Amino acid sequence: MKRNVEIRVIRNDEEYNAILEVRTAVFIKEQGVPPIIEFDGLDKEAVHFLVKLDKKTIGCARIRSIDGMMKVERVAILKKHRNKGLGKRLMRYLISYCNARNAIEIVIHAQYYLKGFYRELGFNLRGEPFFEAHIKHIEMFIKGKK
Repeated sequence: MKRNVEIRVIRNDEEYNAILEVRTAVFIKEQGVPPIIEFDGLDKEAVHFLVKLDKKTIGCARIRSIDGMMKVERVAILKKHRNKGLGKRLMRYLISYCNARNAIEIVIHAQYYLKGFYRELGFNLRGEPFFEAHIKHIEMFIKGKK
């Protein structure tokens, strides 16, 4: 059975609420991130993306533009939909989105155990590992394609 996958910028409050449900499930319930950290007050300055599978929102991400650099954040796929290539499809979409907007650099604070996943997508390591919300991370980047 062919499954219908859609990845795009959110269009309305209903879609925004759907991605907040994904973030709550993945980051707060599954990974134990405190809500005050997950909902950091920066959502208003970000562009939000959703991943729909058969018309149901199962993934999300946000991008913030900071002085020509685009920071990819809050990348999440619901647990039962992982390891099916959806995260890679989402990330490729986000990279294309950033490049189409002439990003000088695309940055992500990757959870450390996922650094290989991001390397496969072309990201490079930068700096030393650090902790955000009690989870080990590493900064990774791709130079923009101007």
